[in-house]
Amino acid sequence: MDIVETERLYLRRFEDTDRDAYYQCIYADPEVMKTLPAGKPIARADFEARVTRLMVDHWREHGFGPWVVVHKADEVLIGHCGLKYWPVSPDVEVLYALARPYWGQGLATEGARASLRCGFEVLELDHVIAGAFVSNVASRRVLEKLGMTYTGEMTFAGLTVAGYRIRREEYMASRDDNR
Repeated sequence: MDIVETERLYLRRFEDTDRDAYYQCIYADPEVMKTLPAGKPIARADFEARVTRLMVDHWREHGFGPWVVVHKADEVLIGHCGLKYWPVSPDVEVLYALARPYWGQGLATEGARASLRCGFEVLELDHVIAGAFVSNVASRRVLEKLGMTYTGEMTFAGLTVAGYRIRREEYMASRDDNR
């Protein structure tokens, strides 16, 4: 599960050489950061601790975690997606963030769909959750395209997000319907 390939993306484990590109495409961009819990660009020092926790420690502790997303056509690192434990519960969440030039092309859906496939078919999870800012219509639409069901608003780190969930049996049924 170190590398996953989709039609237009490579999802792979974070490498130390990814730090600069990853910081620039996600954490230094004010528009991208508005869609994430921090809400604004973060300092490089804060990024270093965050990226280690998110992209390295989670993999070491759990055997899975977020991948960096590489766009096949131009071989550029464009963000992250994958699965990780929700910080305030035992649930696993699907998450994604892409650089702005790659928004609106269905790439977040493609990467998140591959993440769910790994979650249900490899990790054999019972369910996966997700959260998106209530006002983030595009991200909420991604979650709906994945077959996730809106479960209501929830609060995380003082932020209100729209909660979503998909159960294993729902995922398997939708997968079977698309074959």
